[in-house]
Amino acid sequence: MGTSRRCSILFLTLALLFPVVRVNRLLKRKPLDYQMLCVCASNIISCSKVGLTNVTLDLPQHIVVLDLSFNSITELYAAWTPKHLNRLQTMLLNNNGLTFLSSEAFVHVTKLRYLDLSYNGLILLDEFIFEPLEHLEVLLLFKNRISQIDRYAFSTMGALQKLYMSHNQISRFPLEVLKERSKEDTFKLLDVSSNKIKVLPVQGLQTMRAWIKNGVYFHNNPLTCSCELYNLVASWHLRELNSAIDFAGNHTCGVSGKQHEKILNLNCSEVKILIKEAYLEQTLVLDCDTKHKYMVKRWVLPGNIPVSSANDSAMVDGGNYLHVGPLKVENSGVYTCYATNDSLSDTLHFTVVVHNSSMRGGLEDLKTAYTTLGACVISVVLILVYLYITPRCCACCSGGKDDPRDSFHSSTASLPLEHVERGAEAGGFAFGDAAMQRIKDQLEQNGRLNPIGEKDEEWLRVTTKR
Repeated sequence: MGTSRRCSILFLTLALLFPVVRVNRLLKRKPLDYQMLCVCASNIISCSKVGLTNVTLDLPQHIVVLDLSFNSITELYAAWTPKHLNRLQTMLLNNNGLTFLSSEAFVHVTKLRYLDLSYNGLILLDEFIFEPLEHLEVLLLFKNRISQIDRYAFSTMGALQKLYMSHNQISRFPLEVLKERSKEDTFKLLDVSSNKIKVLPVQGLQTMRAWIKNGVYFHNNPLTCSCELYNLVASWHLRELNSAIDFAGNHTCGVSGKQHEKILNLNCSEVKILIKEAYLEQTLVLDCDTKHKYMVKRWVLPGNIPVSSANDSAMVDGGNYLHVGPLKVENSGVYTCYATNDSLSDTLHFTVVVHNSSMRGGLEDLKTAYTTLGACVISVVLILVYLYITPRCCACCSGGKDDPRDSFHSSTASLPLEHVERGAEAGGFAFGDAAMQRIKDQLEQNGRLNPIGEKDEEWLRVTTKR
């Protein structure tokens, strides 16, 4: 029993010490002789396909390019090089089966400008992996198994120009990369195609400048169809952005029953990004948002007229914007922005339509319409209140001495009867029967069915006989 306990304690002690010994061995491992394993060509050292499993190389400080591709390096620690390689600019680690990168893996190669980590097994990109790489310009991460990206994973990489992350398992579009790089003049490309992204930040992408959007690739993702997505892709096609034109057939989305519907075939309203509508007396601002940065821009007014204050137009911010106004009907037409540099050119045509009315007049008409509508509604409400809420007088409310037939009789038959009485006093009723018949006919024609009381009718008969 005591022997068994001692064996268990010894086993646990060895199990706890083994990782420490392993790490110490990695840190203290004798550096390999790169001259025996690798091919050296001036400042380039190629150790590709030599069966490396753990890197510990004593490399010369003048090295500029290091190729470690097509080996079996699954983990990379800070100890892979014991010295700072301040001249190293290109490092190739593709096709190695890498699954782990230490947060200190690149502390000795801070001057890197090109890093290839493609065709590996990386899953997570945390906040500190690329922190030392402030000068990195190109980072290749395609063909990994990346599913999680920390929002600050690339925040310190101020010089980054191209980021390739296609063919992974990314489900969230890393918009923060574009926001951080939109202030940089050198950013060129973000590739997140062939991932698992279902929703794009459409509003955030639309606000980006054209030279940023020109290099954003998101094709071959299981996107959810929507008219917002259609507007995004259609506007990029109208601008002939490379990211939309180069892979036009691969911009698809999923709808019920159809998993590969082309985005441009969706039944949405037509996109008109270069058609501007305005009203009289307004000031219109046209944006020459070109696909490339640093271009010389020149504007031409309708009729091939140059920009001048006499034409109520002026270029702003080096030609990036054109101000036109106060607008007149004759300002309608096609405005053209020509942008050129040493090797590229871009042309934008804006069709401006000036309506023959002012925006202020339209607003006043709208206010008048709302006022009229409000008055009508109030009138209807008052009528309903009068009909159904106002208290009414009834027969029981009147005094017992008053007969309701008195007022009714006086209002309907007082004039004819007084006329008859005056005739009787004048000395006879030679026309009595005929007059009474006319009175009766008039009462019946007016819809009054015997408005006179029975006593009045009897009195009339007696008077007629006389």
